[in-house]
Amino acid sequence: EAGILGIVASAIGVLLGLGLSQATLAVLARMDTGVPMPTGIDVTVVVIAVPLLVGTVVTALASLVPARAATRVSPVAALRPVDAPTVAARAGLVRLVFSLLLVVGGVGGLLLAVVASVGGEGDPMLALAGGVLAGALSFVGVLLSAVFWLPRVVSLVGRALAATGTSTRLAAANSVRNPRRTAATSTALLIGVTLVVLMSTGAASARQSLFAELDDHYPVDLTVASTLGSDAIPASTIADVEAVDGVARVVEVPSVAALVDDEYVVLRAPEPSEAATVLRNSDVLTHLDDDTIVVPTYRDEKLDGTVVSVVEDTSSRETSVPGDEADEPAAPVELTAVYTSLAGVDMVVTPDTLARIAPEAPTSMLWVGLEPGADGATTALAVMDTVGDGGLVVESAASERQQYAKVIDSLLAVVVGLLGVAVVIALVGVANTLSLSVIERRRESATLRAIGMTRRQLRLMLAVEGMLIAGIGALLGVGMGLLYGWAGAAIVLGNAGGDMHLSVPWRDLLLVLVVALAAGLLASVLPGRAAARTSPVAALAVD
Repeated sequence: EAGILGIVASAIGVLLGLGLSQATLAVLARMDTGVPMPTGIDVTVVVIAVPLLVGTVVTALASLVPARAATRVSPVAALRPVDAPTVAARAGLVRLVFSLLLVVGGVGGLLLAVVASVGGEGDPMLALAGGVLAGALSFVGVLLSAVFWLPRVVSLVGRALAATGTSTRLAAANSVRNPRRTAATSTALLIGVTLVVLMSTGAASARQSLFAELDDHYPVDLTVASTLGSDAIPASTIADVEAVDGVARVVEVPSVAALVDDEYVVLRAPEPSEAATVLRNSDVLTHLDDDTIVVPTYRDEKLDGTVVSVVEDTSSRETSVPGDEADEPAAPVELTAVYTSLAGVDMVVTPDTLARIAPEAPTSMLWVGLEPGADGATTALAVMDTVGDGGLVVESAASERQQYAKVIDSLLAVVVGLLGVAVVIALVGVANTLSLSVIERRRESATLRAIGMTRRQLRLMLAVEGMLIAGIGALLGVGMGLLYGWAGAAIVLGNAGGDMHLSVPWRDLLLVLVVALAAGLLASVLPGRAAARTSPVAALAVD
């Protein structure tokens, strides 16, 4: 039976897969993807044979456990419902002990991998491989032990819902009448949801950590600077940049070439209160005052110490008039260096400090803040068109941030789409469970109808049962996916260096729960309709 089902289902799957692939190519052919795409699918022997072989073998292997269980039960015992496993039974005890060892060992190994990665100890690839292996072992342990604890969780939640009505109370009781089936059905959904949430959590954490790193190093969305560094940006150009769609605010930044402890740098002097309106991370200028200079951390080794000497670099001027007092070097200004993660600009001082160093410093740079939701690349191109060839260069950190986001979102979409298939399969299992329940409880349903239960109440009972099984599996999957996602993000991002930000993708979690509950409700429609359409007399007449 399993062999026939495997061959037929695999053949249908191959045909559907080929059809979907051809339809996808047809759609992509009409889109400008920038990548050459074939006009048709390439059907080979491997494409046909591998899915057929794998599908048939996996289905046959899946039949071994129920076949073995069926042949070991005596005919008399087979007429009774299968009892739930108990710890007192030898098989149940072995399974429980083995699953606990996997969970404890896997969780311990996962914690060690996280600690080693965050602490920067050992080989990063070894920590990653150990974390993946430990996480897989612990997850297998959870799945093996689900038959012991998952029906109890469903029962506890069902008891809490039982007070809402008769149909709900019956649904809660029916959901745990066959603990093995309930555990298997919820576990299938638990696997899919855990993997989906794991990927969503890892991607959200990676995105936030990456964006925080970019905000630290490049806190300005967009900059416009003079290529020579000593030319002032015309007021008309500043007004034109402010008028570009997507630009929220423009801050003028006087700049000058200077020597800091004999190192050639560019000093930037935005007004701190105005700079805070365009900086994505205003903490980089928290300690800026008239006696300090904000220095990027990577320049730490090139300076002599905390107190630095700053003087204007008059040699950088293109023209000079002999005997002009402006050509005489000013007295050095002693400032306290404050090191931050700031990059993309050399060093930052206050306007008053810059006036002491170079009183005539021109506004040769603009810091531009974009409106929320504005497209970084589009806005940057618009600003480039606005400034034209006037000796100005435009750099956009927002565009870089947007490109990283697109890469992460694209990879996540592909993975979540593939894992979504597992969720669909699990929800089909919920429908199968409810259908079996309707068949097994046909007389019981007829009796309930005979003593006054309406068809609506019967359908509600099955709907609550389906939503309870699907909801518990999804809720547990969300919790486990968060934990595994955080652990994976800690291992990967801890090795990458920089600050680590663990995120909770609330929108994705809510969507998963809503879809699971809606699917559980939808899975109960056909079984509920079949149960409600059968008359009590016909159901009670079944032998």
